[in-house]
Formats: sequence, structure tokens, C-alpha cells
Amino acid sequence: MPAQTGLRPLNMKHGWPALALLPLAALSSIFNWNPAIILVLNITSIIFLSQAITASSVELAAHLGELQGALLSATLGNTVELTAGIVALVHGQIPFAQSVMVGSILSDILLVFGCCLVTASYNKDVLGFNNALAKTLSSLMMITAVTMLLPTALYASFPIAEINKKVLLFSRGTSLVLLLLYGGYLYFYLGTHNYLFISDNAETDSDEDDEPSSPLANRAKLALSVTRLIAAVVATIFCTEIVIENTSDMADTLGVTEVFIAIFFLPIASNSTEGVHVIAASRTGDTDSAIRVIIDSLLQIGLFVIPFLVVIGWCVAEPMTLFFDSFQTVAMFLAILVVNHLLRDGQYAYIHGAMLLALYCSLVVVMYAR
Repeated sequence: MPAQTGLRPLNMKHGWPALALLPLAALSSIFNWNPAIILVLNITSIIFLSQAITASSVELAAHLGELQGALLSATLGNTVELTAGIVALVHGQIPFAQSVMVGSILSDILLVFGCCLVTASYNKDVLGFNNALAKTLSSLMMITAVTMLLPTALYASFPIAEINKKVLLFSRGTSLVLLLLYGGYLYFYLGTHNYLFISDNAETDSDEDDEPSSPLANRAKLALSVTRLIAAVVATIFCTEIVIENTSDMADTLGVTEVFIAIFFLPIASNSTEGVHVIAASRTGDTDSAIRVIIDSLLQIGLFVIPFLVVIGWCVAEPMTLFFDSFQTVAMFLAILVVNHLLRDGQYAYIHGAMLLALYCSLVVVMYAR
């Protein structure tokens, strides 16, 4: 996985605790249990299944090669977001699909990144980022943010009668450009400038893990990884669909909106494993690797998943666009702007992480109050 170069995945028994929860998650939906119980069971299952997908993707990347592994992990690492987006599109719930994407970005750059900075720099002096890496990633972040702000500018430039068609045309064309940019980013990451993304910790881990094994053992390990990956992806899709189908009842029971569930519950479940990896890496001092995980996850959402959903909506005749809810767009842009300024500054202390966490909590309160 390109995002996880240099991070040693945590075991957590590769997500097998989900096997005990999946039957309960299915029964809760079949027999119409309390919506809160349905939400807890399925969200918990998604957390363990995300770990299984991550572990299997990393193992397959070692067999398939860096580029193929990167493409596989970029797709499967966002299984929850992709599934939620596609299922919501099929049901005509475009705002729900967009809210999941915004929530994933906010949880990555505010919640996970904030925890990373606090863990890495608490009781330490002011620390620094890899300057070249930070500036490259911050530029890509701003491009992602700007493409999501442009539809808002279009709404202020055209008559109401023409705007929907104009924004739809802009969104589809821009999505194709963003997909090409993501391909170029992967080539930059894994090809021409891969030295920017290699950490000393990653090289040391690689040397330690290089142990001779027989071809038969390699084939058996590959088969096990593929089987586990397919099973985890199918189960994740199943659990995510259950959550989406019961979102309305869950919202009524918990006293929140469906958008609140889309922005906070699903992304936190999807990014939980990534967050554990990042915090573990930052505790060892490998903050650059942790930053790569977080920013690359944002780029995967902004440059791959969202444009891909626009193209999918194009194929199924659903008007999925890059025009998001105005408040969500502003919140996301400001969050990216704050993180971009932090990366450009090149230095950080635990107070910077605390500020990111405070901003995330503030957004939770605002979204709850809306």
C-alpha cells in the first residue's frame, strides 16, 4: 500500500474477531433489532474487517509488485467509502454519498493527524517534517480542495436555469482530469521520485523481514491472503449496506441526522485501523511515514474515490457532482488549509495536534446541532 510504506501492520489476528460479530450483525438486520444495536454491531464489524483488508493488501503487494499493490490497496483500502458511495448512488442518496467522502477527509486530517502529532511530540522539543515531502503533499491537498470549491463559484456565475447542467458537465470533465492526476501521482510516488517516500525505518524493516521461503510456502501464503481479502471485502460491503439501509431508523433512535452518521460514524470505522497504524508509527518517532499515510488517504479520497463515484453516477444516470453541501465544503476547505499551513511551516509540537483535535470536536458539535 503506498500510504503505508514504512509502517508495520498490527496483527489484531487479521480481523478474525469479525467472524463472531458478522452473524449477529446479519441477525440484527433480519429480525429488526433496535437500530442502535444494528449500528454498533455493524460498525464494530467494519473496524475488524478493515484490519483484515489492510493486512491482506500489504501481503498481496509483496507478491504483485509495488505499482499493482498500490492500485489494489488504493481501491480496497477505501472499501467502506466506495461501498457507501455506490449504494447511496444506486438509491439516489447523493448527499449521503458526498457526506461520507467529506467525513473521511476530516477524520484523516484532523482526528488521525491530530492524534499522530500529540503522540509523536508530547514531552519533546519542537520537531520537524521532511520539507520536500511536506510541500509536495500540501500542494496536492490544495488542488483537491480547490476542485471541490469551483462548483460553488460556478453557482455564483450562471443563471439558476443553466447551473445544474453546467455543474454536472464541469464535475464529469474534472473527475476525468483528477483520475489522470491520481495516476500521475502514483507514478511520481512509485517511479520517478520514490526516494522522497522511503524512510530509514522502512528500509530496516524490509531487511529484517527478508527471510528465505519455498515456492510452495509462498503460493500457500498468497492463496490465504487472496481468500482473506475477498472474504473481508464481501463482508465489509455487506455490513456497510446494512448500515445504509437502516440509516433513517438509526438517526431517529439516536436523535441525530443521517448526514451526521455519514460524516462521523462510517469514516471513523473505516479509518480506525489506519489510525492505529499511524499512532503506533508516531510513537516510534517515524512521523514522516505516519504523515504519508494520512495525506495519501486524503488524496485517495479526493483524487480517486470522489471522481470515481462521479463517473459511476454518470454510468447509472445519477447526477453525482463535485458540488457538495456548502457548509461541508467550507469546513473541509478550512481544515485542509489549516493542515496545509502546518505542513508548509515544517515544524510542530503537541499543541498543534491538540488544535486539530479541537477543530474536529468543534465540527462534531456543529454537525450535531444542524
